[in-house]
Amino acid sequence: MDLRHLETFIKIAERKSFTKAAEELYRTQPTVSKQIVDLERYLEVKLIDRTKRNVALTKAGEILLKYAKDFLHLKKEAIDAIAAFKGLKKGSMLVGASNIPGIYMLPQVLNLFRNQYNGIQLKLVISDTKDITHRVEQGECDVGFVGAKDETKKLDYRKFLDDIIIMIAPREYPDSIHVKSLKDYPLIIREEGSGTRNSFELALKKSHVMRATDLKVAAELSDTEAIKEAVKNGMGISYISKMAVKEELLKGNLKYLHVEGFPDIKRSFYITTRKGRTQLPQVRALVEIADKWRRNDKA
Repeated sequence: MDLRHLETFIKIAERKSFTKAAEELYRTQPTVSKQIVDLERYLEVKLIDRTKRNVALTKAGEILLKYAKDFLHLKKEAIDAIAAFKGLKKGSMLVGASNIPGIYMLPQVLNLFRNQYNGIQLKLVISDTKDITHRVEQGECDVGFVGAKDETKKLDYRKFLDDIIIMIAPREYPDSIHVKSLKDYPLIIREEGSGTRNSFELALKKSHVMRATDLKVAAELSDTEAIKEAVKNGMGISYISKMAVKEELLKGNLKYLHVEGFPDIKRSFYITTRKGRTQLPQVRALVEIADKWRRNDKA
């Protein structure tokens, strides 16, 4: 079985298109089609149902998909292990991160990593915690930096850094409000799956003052910078990582809004990897560098 055929099969399953798979793999569509035909002949079973409008996996295709991803992950592990034996001079690493660590922490950490291991090709994917957790679980990301733990037993978590979620407001807002008044102010919330949103809603639930559905939602935004701009321009108040608004608070572009009866929310960021997988040497090196950066940042 040619692993290139499995790579093609996975890409078609992900993109649900022979054309898009061919474009992303830099192969012609006839080549992609032939590889699937060859794979089906080898396994003696139909893997993909294709019509003019739709591409879908058969039951056999769904079974193969999981093992195909495992095959390719093992191939990558083998290549990276040999690279490590040579001194981490070659290889690649796909890092996933939720918004706050991806924007405000990892650029510094990855720069330190690249200065030490410039032969390793790095790729950073930024999304919400739920998506990054899923990507690590599926083997799509080698390591993830996320703002919440998932209950899944397929992942290992290691505490990375503590954080505080605060309420921010435009400059003309009062310095303090009571928690019961939260429902009277337009609120900008994060998207579902966000670790920041999960932490806020959990704290709200524990306060027994009101439910998340009682709040006056002005907008739902998935980008931290967009949220800051929306608050600056008077759209409403929002909850956000203190780490993300250090400069704006110092310059007075945004105001820290004290909410009486509702303390600032403490949460942690975690480094997550898939259980049962040999940890790639470049992942181990990245974790060591991240820990060193954290210690220096706290000093």
